[in-house]
Amino acid sequence: MKKSILILSISLLGLSVVAQQNQIQNTNNALKSGDLERAKKAIDLAAAHESTMQLNKMWYYRGKTYFAIYESKEFKSLDTEAALKSLVSFINCLKGDKDNIYKDEVTGLLIASALRLYNYSLAAYRSGDFINAAKNLNILFDVFPFDKDKTLTRSNITTESLNYDLYSISRDAKDIGKAKEYLQKLIDAKYKSPKIYSDMSLICLSEKDTTKALNYIEMGRNLFDDDIKLINAELTLYIQLGKTDILLVKLEKAIASTPDNELLFYAQGLIYKDKKEFEKAETSYKKVIELKADHLDANFELGVLYFNKGVEWSNKSSNLPLSESKKMKEFDEKAMIDFKNSIPYFEKVREINPNEMSVNQSLMKTYRITGDTEKFNVLKKYMDDLKVKK
Repeated sequence: MKKSILILSISLLGLSVVAQQNQIQNTNNALKSGDLERAKKAIDLAAAHESTMQLNKMWYYRGKTYFAIYESKEFKSLDTEAALKSLVSFINCLKGDKDNIYKDEVTGLLIASALRLYNYSLAAYRSGDFINAAKNLNILFDVFPFDKDKTLTRSNITTESLNYDLYSISRDAKDIGKAKEYLQKLIDAKYKSPKIYSDMSLICLSEKDTTKALNYIEMGRNLFDDDIKLINAELTLYIQLGKTDILLVKLEKAIASTPDNELLFYAQGLIYKDKKEFEKAETSYKKVIELKADHLDANFELGVLYFNKGVEWSNKSSNLPLSESKKMKEFDEKAMIDFKNSIPYFEKVREINPNEMSVNQSLMKTYRITGDTEKFNVLKKYMDDLKVKK
């Protein structure tokens, strides 16, 4: 009796194995007929059963099924993770494909599936689904060992670009620990972006670690010495720490070795402005324009510098008693000279960027103060027309 039960059990087990292997064939048949719902049911059964769950054949058909689901408008709603499941299936198929039975066909499907999952992940990121975006992107690292033709690289998907995407997701998700982890990977890989250094510096500052914040900025400046954002970040940091004198010394040394770098003079001007040493700031800004006549920021800073000097002289004149009419006239004349001096620089900025509202407003004020009615009216009409278009 016991022997009969044992034989029956073995027979049933054998039938079960055969049944599950038939599910793989059922999947193939359903795929050929385009019935993706039936294909999904069959392959899900095969993927869940211990006798078939690790078979390369199962992974192959599972990958094809979910790839077809992701591609299909009619059946796409069957599984929101179709892109992920297809990619994972193809990866597992290739990992177990010791005899290279599936290699040629599956490698192409793997790359196609990876590209789709990448786009799907970016869409999830843009929609605010940070968890799924990060989960999906992390799977893509497993694809690179099989991408012998560098198809992903030619599509601008590399381990570094994935780490940058994952950093962006972590940053927006306010996961500072993960953000630092991915930034450090990028820094270690010498990823060519000055932003990673300024961003890491900002994180260190938020953690009140000014030493590390400075170190990262300096690392970035050594690699990207002409990046204006890094220069500004360095300036801001030294100003916050009250160490502008140290930075001025560094800038003077840098200027001595590269006297044709206008960005160094611009940084120098900003420091002098912060220290309220306006004559020195003026000299630095003028040097910038001498080297690069269309430097927008230096032109703007000079315009503001002269305009503010004009306001200062005007205020001094207004505060004088009527009995000081002679000095009042002197101050008014000095104010007018400075207001007029600001005009060419504001006009240069406007020439470069005619729709910059702050510059246009500053110019209108200056034209009005200096009595240039014609230019005032022309600019006012331009501004009014601009508002109508918006």
